[in-house]
Amino acid sequence: MEVVVVDEEADEETGLHPRQTQTPPPPPLSPPSPPRPTRRNHRPPPPPTWPTVDGPLGPATEEESASRARAFFRYGFLCLPWLWAINAFYFWPVLKSSYSSFPRVRPYVVGSAVGFVVFTAVLLLWALTFAIGGEHLFGHFWGDLLMYNVADKLGLTGFI
Repeated sequence: MEVVVVDEEADEETGLHPRQTQTPPPPPLSPPSPPRPTRRNHRPPPPPTWPTVDGPLGPATEEESASRARAFFRYGFLCLPWLWAINAFYFWPVLKSSYSSFPRVRPYVVGSAVGFVVFTAVLLLWALTFAIGGEHLFGHFWGDLLMYNVADKLGLTGFI
């Protein structure tokens, strides 16, 4: 099928017709912009589709998500508080969304996040107490707390 343009001369060397120049249509009138969100008309973000950060690769159902979150939360009490951090990160969409998005998963994720923050605060306070306070804080008892002194007292350093 061939398109023929009438009343235009073709270029003698190439046989091509010149381009038609068109003026662009005027831009359509834009609708008025929506009002900026204020505290009164601020809508919360829509609930996430997936409860985990890996999206569709994670658990398929909310029941499976709840069982995983529950397992991480409970194992965190077995002196494995890093599992609480993993739980809070893995279920981050649940943690940042509203309460109604995943009601069976959210208590375990919030509990894990709070548990990890408390554990981290206690660990930092404990470490800073010994690092900063030291002998000034504990006095003569400081010598009994040091591990290498305990090894000397028990005779465990004689073989070195």
